[in-house]
Amino acid sequence: VRVGPGASIWYKAVLRADQCENGSSFSNSDTAELETSYELDPDRVETSRFTNRFIGGAIYIGENSNVQDGCVVTSRVNHTTIGKGVTIGHMAQIHSATVEDHCLIGMGSIINENVVVGTESLIAAGAIVPPNTTIPSGELWVGQPARKLRNLSAEERQKLHYQASEYVKVASGQSGVMDLGGNLLLASLRKDLALESETQTETFEPEMEGTEDEKGTKIGNQ
Repeated sequence: VRVGPGASIWYKAVLRADQCENGSSFSNSDTAELETSYELDPDRVETSRFTNRFIGGAIYIGENSNVQDGCVVTSRVNHTTIGKGVTIGHMAQIHSATVEDHCLIGMGSIINENVVVGTESLIAAGAIVPPNTTIPSGELWVGQPARKLRNLSAEERQKLHYQASEYVKVASGQSGVMDLGGNLLLASLRKDLALESETQTETFEPEMEGTEDEKGTKIGNQ
């Protein structure tokens, strides 16, 4: 799974590329170098080193895209490629498909295997796109099974860019989230332990019995 700069994966989203042979545990060589780019090499083909058959691929999330809460993204039969500036709504599913730049995948929709969603297209909430479907650029698809409803207007297509850029801003506000929620107790505990440690390192001089001299300084008995 590779995630581009500015992209965000939200709470309870699941991205599974567990059948991809490019993972560290499936390397063909102890000295093999893993790819580091989040962009897909179009010439790369995933085949099993055991059976020489085609197997699942990787998941690529493009720059400034967002995979919202509860989404499921898999790559069981081929790569799943999400372009740049894509918004994937809550609980949507994408399976071994390609979503090109600046699309919106509506909440609860399902994009099945080998689907291609063209640039600046919109898949309506709850739509189910059948396998092997190609959706041209700039179209609105709805229904179960999904079908073309109409072309998007220039204004609607531009709004797809705006929605993705706004989510980049929302994600930037989550940078300190690990100090929130379930980790509040842990953060508080660490603070208490730090204070306790400081207290234990302080030294106190015991008060000695004796008489005070003219300056009021206590002189200990010998």
